Amino acid sequence: MRKLMPKFAAASLAGLAAALALTGCSTLSVETNSQPTPKFVLEDYFQGRTYAYGLFEGPDTKLQRAFTVVADGVQSGDTLTLNETFLWSDGERQTRVWTFKKIGEGRYEGRAGDVDGVARVTTQGNALRIQYKLILPIGKTKIAVDVDDWSHQFADGAVINRADMSKFGLHLGRITLTFIKPGQARPVAEGLVGQR
Repeated sequence: MRKLMPKFAAASLAGLAAALALTGCSTLSVETNSQPTPKFVLEDYFQGRTYAYGLFEGPDTKLQRAFTVVADGVQSGDTLTLNETFLWSDGERQTRVWTFKKIGEGRYEGRAGDVDGVARVTTQGNALRIQYKLILPIGKTKIAVDVDDWSHQFADGAVINRADMSKFGLHLGRITLTFIKPGQARPVAEGLVGQR
């Protein structure tokens, strides 16, 4: 997300040594942090239109900004192109284009204009993980921050996503969002309403 947190990032990086939370090397993997079903297939889920609602929290978990997203995915051969349009709560509008190329069972390479190099994508069961370096503009310069991006698919087509950002091992913030598909089924729990 280009210019994801311009005001906050400048303050965070200026006082990086005083950041509140440390992020050690994660021992999680899609093998240890997933459930068998529903199976999350990247190119299937993001084919066509997807909506998302999210927020960005600083290292102190304080809400900084909220946003909505409309994403349109098109599959061509072994590559999914995902066009994202963002509207932030302060009125800022952004676009981003991801390309995901399948390179093996449950493995993809991801690229975007504000990503340094290639994003490593792995999936298993209901989990999808994207690890990459995001380029953020800070004043007249740019820095790369590490992003550990997890998504889990649940019943009725809903996907919960969280992406943690860090630099030099220090936690800078977290994005949390929910993806939904147009016309998706109502929650299974609705059938429990009124039951005793």
